Parts: sequence; structure tokens; C-alpha cells
Amino acid sequence: MRKITWSIVVMLLITACSNETQEQDYQRYSTNFLDAFDTVTQVIGYARSEEEFYEYAHEIKERFWEFHKLYDKYNEYEDINNIMTINNNAGIQPVEVDQEIIDIILFSKEWYERTHGKMNIALGSLIEIWDETMTLASEKPEQAALPLMEKLKAASIYTNIDDVIVDEEAMTVFLAEENMSIDLGAIAKGYAAEIVGKEMIEKGFTSGVIISGGNWKVLGPPKDLERDHWTVGVQNPEKPYALNEEAILERVKLEEKSLDTSGDYQRYVMIDNLRVHHIIHPETLMPGNYHRGVTVLAKDAAVTEYLATELFILSYDEGRALIDSLDEIEALWVMEDNTVKATEGMKDRLQR
Repeated sequence: MRKITWSIVVMLLITACSNETQEQDYQRYSTNFLDAFDTVTQVIGYARSEEEFYEYAHEIKERFWEFHKLYDKYNEYEDINNIMTINNNAGIQPVEVDQEIIDIILFSKEWYERTHGKMNIALGSLIEIWDETMTLASEKPEQAALPLMEKLKAASIYTNIDDVIVDEEAMTVFLAEENMSIDLGAIAKGYAAEIVGKEMIEKGFTSGVIISGGNWKVLGPPKDLERDHWTVGVQNPEKPYALNEEAILERVKLEEKSLDTSGDYQRYVMIDNLRVHHIIHPETLMPGNYHRGVTVLAKDAAVTEYLATELFILSYDEGRALIDSLDEIEALWVMEDNTVKATEGMKDRLQR
């Protein structure tokens, strides 16, 4: 799955401590894999043995790969119908799919209605144009050019989420228009992490985090006598690849919550003095430019990823009003001038 929409800002984890202070016989382990969702997924946690930890990590990797195949819009796989299968049958016929596809589409439709509807999984035809633009600009910068507005407007005709028709009884998904395309890039990692995280907790992995791109799914606090939380650094957009104190704008304390960030400063190209990135405003049809980054804190990892994209495309006032209307969700905005704004609940979690 080539990643079109991905969350970025979160970079730093601070949990290290000496073995003498680790709770009981637990030790801290870490591993990562690159197979799923075309991004690095890191698993960090405490276990009684290395063998126990890697059993959990292996199962997480396998489950992430299963979700990757289901949500992939670029490749088909033997014996399963996935998002590519649905897109290939747009305007032709309904496609029978697994429950995990039904569920993520219904989740996306529900949150589309609960918000301003800027995060839209039906934007696939529009996102594809911008992805091609960015790829060409990266590979052949001398040929870089912004897409014609006429082409963007033509693609936008086929982005009505109501034309993504789900039949729960028949277990089918049908795209009503031939040129439609679903893209789950702004929700897939968080949605998978939420499900897999709950499965791991039920199996006994209760002290760890799954970090997929910028999405953090917290499984439980570190088993550490000196620390009862995880600490995540919010990246400074002006220092996207720095590995020092200048790279971090704020530090957020994570306990039972999960976190996700969307930003414009890692995967982007410059075309005609415009920063072209992967988060497209469905009304202007152009890359969003209200903020440099938005971080969302919520219990559910799928909700954090969904809302991080939604808020990035909203103005600060619109986004702040939305977050204030939702229960137990907090947010932080990195503005164009690199200043930070945050909800009161988020401020309480910032570590100075």
C-alpha cells in the first residue's frame, strides 16, 4: 500500500530506566517492522522474557499485515476482496468483503457525519492526482507542475461519501459511480492499531505501545517503578529530521490515551513556491495550509487518526469548536508561525 495520507509529528519516546528499578521481573523490549501500511511500525513494551515479548510482537506484525492487505488500494491478493477490488468494480457491481472492511467504512461514515466532513474516504480519485503530482516532482523535479484545476474539479465530482453504499446483510460494498475510489490512508493505521491493541491486551500484553507512523496505541503503562506513563515528543516542523532538543516543541504525557499527528513537513514537495503534501482540502482541492501540524489525544487510536486529519483541514477556530464539542478528546495545533495552541486538557498533559 503506497501511503497517501499518513500522520507524522510524534518522534520521541522517553521510558528508559535501569533494570534495578523495573517492576518485578519485567524488562523493556523494542522491535519494529516495515511490512504494513508502507511505514515503520514499532512495538515497545515490558515483558517477563524476551521470548514472551517477541511472541506478542510477531502476532502484532502478522495482524497488521492482514489489515494492510484488506485496506490496500494498490494491490490485490489471492483469496480476498480488498479496497482495490471495490475500486475496480466502481459503478459495475457490489463486492462481497470481510467484516473488517465493512466496519472501517461504517466508522468513517459515522465520523464524517459527526464532524465537518473534511476527512472523506471517498476522495480517492482526487488524492490519486496529487499523489502522481508529488511522485513526478520527486523523481523528475524539472517536470514538476501543479495539476490543472479543471482536472481536480472533474475528479471531485466522484467524491460523494453517500455513494459508498454498504449492505451489512449481504456484506457488500458498492461504489455508485464508475470513477469513484476509496482511500483509507488517513484512517487505516489507527483503525488497525485499535483492534490489534485490544486483542493484545486480552492476551496479556498490558504494558506497551504500538507506534505506526505517527499513531500511538497505548496498551498500558510501563511496568517501571520510576515512571507510570509514556512521554511523546511533538516534532518541531522547522526541524523535521533533527535528533536533539531543538527537534521537540512539546512533550505529551500518555497514560491510558492514544495519540496521532498529521503534519505537512516530512512527506512534501515544493512546486511553484507551494508546499505540496498529502492532506487535501475537499473544497479548495488543494493541500491544506491552516497549520503545520495537529496532534489529537483520545482513548481510541482510530479516532485520533481520523480527527488529526479532519482538524488539519479545518481552521483553528473551527477545529477548536469541534474538539470542545466532543467528550474526552484533546488537541494541539502547531500554527504557521510555529507557535503552539492547545486545549486545556492537552495543556495539563504537557511536560515542561
